[in-house]
Amino acid sequence: MNRFLITEGNDPYENLALEELLFETQGDGATFYLWQNERTVVIGRNQNAWRECRVELLESEDGKLARRSSGGGAVFHDLGNLNFTFLLPRENYDLVRQLGVIQKAAAKFGIETSFTGRNDLVLTETGAKFSGNAFRFSNSVALHHGTILISVDFANLGRYLAPSKMKLEAKGVKSVVSRVANLGELNPALNVETMKRALAEAFAEEYGPYEPHSWELIDKDKLEQK
Repeated sequence: MNRFLITEGNDPYENLALEELLFETQGDGATFYLWQNERTVVIGRNQNAWRECRVELLESEDGKLARRSSGGGAVFHDLGNLNFTFLLPRENYDLVRQLGVIQKAAAKFGIETSFTGRNDLVLTETGAKFSGNAFRFSNSVALHHGTILISVDFANLGRYLAPSKMKLEAKGVKSVVSRVANLGELNPALNVETMKRALAEAFAEEYGPYEPHSWELIDKDKLEQK
């Protein structure tokens, strides 16, 4: 049976621990998990935090630094960003289908999007990125998670993340920032809450009926051990 879950808190350590627990308990259906972190930089599995993030600045402003289980680059999360996670049996993994859920949700607000070869979702009209994605696989389970920029504070994004010297020389800070976009700027009806509802509808349209995954079913003792 498919499962749908929206996190209740904004703590990155708890949210990532829950993702790990869902990964370990994934069954035959598809799981779709939505979550948010407040003022957090999340780095990839193999990244050096001090090369990717201004750690002291982040922590001095009550931000958090977290490491995820997948690869990929460093990302900034605030409450204007909505994270999603797909968990499926490995044989059912289909990136185009999974990203199609995000694209269908955006389309409900009249926003046309495209998938690029860099695992990003972009605005078709401008090419600006609004979603980056990363992946993890076990022998039996596939995990695909990503971001959806809705009303992210790009000033803080630029302050906390430290692009590599190579990227700065090639593109410059202004270019890096100009290549991302908030979906909420394209339609005033689109915010985090309305996007959650649109994603739930799109998930059901693509994968069929789902059971809301009750917090009562989560093993709190196992969650605390993550």
